[in-house]
Amino acid sequence: MEMSDEKTKLTYTNDAGEDVYTSTYLLNRGACCRTNCLHCPYGYTLKNFSIEIVPIEEENIKYANKIISESKPVEISDLALSILAEGFGKKSKVIAQHITLENFTGHAFGQFQDDICGVIKFSNKLSESNSGRAIEELYLKKEFQNQGLGIEHIKR
Repeated sequence: MEMSDEKTKLTYTNDAGEDVYTSTYLLNRGACCRTNCLHCPYGYTLKNFSIEIVPIEEENIKYANKIISESKPVEISDLALSILAEGFGKKSKVIAQHITLENFTGHAFGQFQDDICGVIKFSNKLSESNSGRAIEELYLKKEFQNQGLGIEHIKR
């Protein structure tokens, strides 16, 4: 039984039915292989790929809420929090979220190397560059939480 518990920590089966190595497994290897592993904990893949924004369709709301309920949002740094507070008033680091038919257009999936890695929540405010709505939160699936992915990796 211990073997399957260890395997669960080191791999998981994705939506396509493939076994995928986790960041824990890759970290235990001790060095980066430079092949753009999906969960590379060494930062190599982050240099070569970004999180793509994929719209959430009505039929995917349940899946998006599952991701949110099983994850925690990527916390905003204290510096970013103070900048947001200056511009938009006080913000908390973690905000409870639930997607409904009324608000699903304010959210999108984050896709990293063709895999859904989380849910993005947009603010009603425009981003500083006015290139669209500002990103308020990123809720990462647990498999993607230990490799350094953050709001700054979302392609705009």
